[in-house]
Amino acid sequence: MTRMVMKTGVSAKGMTIEEVQARLRAAHARIGRNGRFALTLSLDGREECYITHWFRPEPHAFEDCKAVGSGTTAECLEALERYVAAYRPEPVMMAAE
Repeated sequence: MTRMVMKTGVSAKGMTIEEVQARLRAAHARIGRNGRFALTLSLDGREECYITHWFRPEPHAFEDCKAVGSGTTAECLEALERYVAAYRPEPVMMAAE
C-alpha cells in the first residue's frame, strides 16, 4: 500500500492511494458515471496534485475536460466534493432530422 500524506483536511494520518481511488469512484457514481475523473500527481517534490473531469459534450465529439481542483491531495478532494455537489450535466444537442 502506498501512503499519500495529506497536510490539510480531515485526515492527518494520510490516505492510501486505494482510499483516494475510492473517493474518485464514489464521486464518479454521484454524477451518473458521466465521463471520468483524472488525478495527476506531481513528481517534483511539491506534493501537488490536480483533478480534472473528462467528458464528451456530444456523443460523437472529442473529449473535453474541466479543471476540478489543484493543490494538496486534501484540497483536491475538497474541490471534488464541491464540484460533484454543483454538477449539472450539460444538455446534449441532437441534430435535427
